[in-house]
Amino acid sequence: MAIKSRQKEQAITTSVGTAQYPWVNTPSTKFLPEGEYTCNIILTKQEGESIIKKIQPILDKKLQDQEEESGKKVKTFDLPVQLEGDTYILKAKMKPVNGVYKDGTKFTNSLGLFDSKGNPWDREVIIKGGSKVRLNVRPRAWFSPLLGVGISLDLLGVQVIELADGELSSQAAEAFGFTEVEGGYVNGGETLDQALDAEEEEDVIKADF
Repeated sequence: MAIKSRQKEQAITTSVGTAQYPWVNTPSTKFLPEGEYTCNIILTKQEGESIIKKIQPILDKKLQDQEEESGKKVKTFDLPVQLEGDTYILKAKMKPVNGVYKDGTKFTNSLGLFDSKGNPWDREVIIKGGSKVRLNVRPRAWFSPLLGVGISLDLLGVQVIELADGELSSQAAEAFGFTEVEGGYVNGGETLDQALDAEEEEDVIKADF
């Protein structure tokens, strides 16, 4: 489904919340052959409302522009941050992981996973649901003739604070707005600069939903 071009918005780093259905160690190809990374995060009402305050104006501006362009009312799609009981569920994903630009050049997106010192996460250590995490996401407004105007949260990076099995860890990658957590697990391996050029990664995220 075609999506009209949009302005790149400033990335947002969430508060620490509980991971729900994370698929971040390797891309899933169950629903998308090109692969996708996904992760929901459970936040408090205050934290969820804080995210909504940041993304609602982006959606409102997109809606205004689209209605001015079309000259008629346009419906809106649900926000990717929804209240469920006493908490908010934030939904984020990166897709496609693999693709082809208009000029035929192939690309691959890589999700940032970091420990408390900015080292890359050992992707053999599975990040399970129930883990305490922070997400770095970029709001992206879109329009579809079928669905109307909506906003998605493109997943850029994940910071694990506590694994679901109880192993303490934390990740901070300055490029993703993550700060060091004292006393957290420190993963071995390359430095952040060796593992990932954050600016290049952000530039190759393709607009899709």
